[in-house]
Amino acid sequence: MKDQTQSTEDDPRSAWDALGSLEHVVGRRVKALRMARGWSQQELATRMTDQGYSWRQTTVAKTEGADRPIRVNEMLGLARAFGLQIADLLTVPIDDVDVANAAALVADMAAAAAVARQRVDEYERALDKARAEEARITTELEERRAEYRRAVATAEERKAREADGE
Repeated sequence: MKDQTQSTEDDPRSAWDALGSLEHVVGRRVKALRMARGWSQQELATRMTDQGYSWRQTTVAKTEGADRPIRVNEMLGLARAFGLQIADLLTVPIDDVDVANAAALVADMAAAAAVARQRVDEYERALDKARAEEARITTELEERRAEYRRAVATAEERKAREADGE
């Protein structure tokens, strides 16, 4: 699997990228589990402190927001606090996967739209050049037609004078 830490929020390249780093996955999972139990961030911090981790409410907030790296031993402490296995903290809820797939699809469509817009712009520039060339040719054609009409008129006048002079 591709390194998930390489994604950016504005440019997800796959569903996994849209889910974010493992810190994002764990952070969202911790928040969902904490809220499902009705715990405050302070209560979770206290439970982590009781296990020997130096956690504060701000540590919980940063963990949930993926604003700090999560250590493996902290994941073990979180799993114990919630009465789960570590793997349960890495489980991505299906709704998150659906959102991630949708985000990846939107990103793909946005990229395709950008390519299409670029092609349209190129075609519009080519069309503008073709229209300018067509206008130049039309102007030249009208000038040639005017010259032709003058030449025909001159030839007819000469013929008429010659016919009068005979």
